[in-house]
Amino acid sequence: MTRRVKKLTRAVRTNTVAAFLLPALALWVPSGYSYAAVLLLLGSVCFAPAWVRHKPDRATWVLAVLMVAMGCMWFLLTVDVGTSRWDKGLKWLLGAWCLLYVTACPPRPYAFLAGLPIGCVGMGVLALWQVWGLSMERALGYTNAIQWGNLALLLACLNAVSLAVFWRQHGALWRAGMGLAVMLSMAASLLSQSRGGWLALTAVCPLWLWLTWRLRPQVFGRVLAALGALVVALVLVLSLTPRFNERIALAAMEVSAYLDNGKTDTSLGLRLAQYRLVTELIPQKPILGWGAHGFLDEMQRRVDAGEFGPEMMRYPQIHNDFLDAWVKVGLGGVLLQAALFAWVLAMFWPSAARTGRHGEDTPLWRNALALRVMGTMMPVSYFMFGMSQPFFNHNSGIMCFVFYVAVLWAALQRIEREGERALA
Repeated sequence: MTRRVKKLTRAVRTNTVAAFLLPALALWVPSGYSYAAVLLLLGSVCFAPAWVRHKPDRATWVLAVLMVAMGCMWFLLTVDVGTSRWDKGLKWLLGAWCLLYVTACPPRPYAFLAGLPIGCVGMGVLALWQVWGLSMERALGYTNAIQWGNLALLLACLNAVSLAVFWRQHGALWRAGMGLAVMLSMAASLLSQSRGGWLALTAVCPLWLWLTWRLRPQVFGRVLAALGALVVALVLVLSLTPRFNERIALAAMEVSAYLDNGKTDTSLGLRLAQYRLVTELIPQKPILGWGAHGFLDEMQRRVDAGEFGPEMMRYPQIHNDFLDAWVKVGLGGVLLQAALFAWVLAMFWPSAARTGRHGEDTPLWRNALALRVMGTMMPVSYFMFGMSQPFFNHNSGIMCFVFYVAVLWAALQRIEREGERALA
């Protein structure tokens, strides 16, 4: 075995560990999403002589370019000063570098799948401890409640895909354990009391049903029944829990107070005021935007003029990823983010032609299907998360998207290569 092959083998092992740690540590360990990313970055440097000669395919190259473009855009979006100014943009750039590395030395697919239930259980247990053990009003892990709740919901959905795809390959004990992990992660999201993230289910559930109908029509009825039971269970939990009823009533009150009296010192009132502001500003500079600092200056001017309340200045970003990019860097920012989501969706989309490359119900077919469905869920979920929260304005939002997509795509690349060798 040559020295290069040995290094590539070590790189694959390192990336397999990283792929496991990425969801396993999730957000129940402080900065848990960072450990796997650091491991990938170190591996990309240490094993560089062995992998840099690898030529990525077109899909990987385009994704890397889009990540680099997102990093450059974030240098324009941020209003941070000093070293913090480079923080978010640099994560996108390093993510693009790690994408090229991990696709050259792809991890084994089981690693990410095995880490998911551990991350779900960890988040669920921590949420239960924070709310009932520490008497905290909302579960928030080691970040803010909205990020925590949305990412907990994302992990629950990803693990539910694994549970559904591998259902027949495992016994009752595995099924019960995976089901418990899904429920605990959903409980973490519920206990965070994050309202906006649950809108993602209105997109994810129809996506699951559509893919099931196209790819496995014989089990469509069972999947529909399972999702229906889940919705009923969630409605019952929410309706019978006073804390959630209070949150729903509070949301209605905040919206009513804004519409009737222009009250903006509430969570939803502030969001609605922000949306009104950008609908006035975007038409004035739709192509190039106001710039991050120019937007803040104009918002301050309007606050000083009494058009908006002083609470508007608490946040330098709009609670909507697309509107925030549009008002600051113009139409190009919207198109770039839309292109990123569309490209990731297209890369992973489990068409009949793609899944047909492997014999149905074979290990390769099941692994490829699970990874492709998980990959399609990433842009769909993040699109919905970003409707009411500047999700990419948070480290956890950037890191989870960039590195989950990179690892899922790399693991899928490994499966596709194995399938090609099997047919050769």
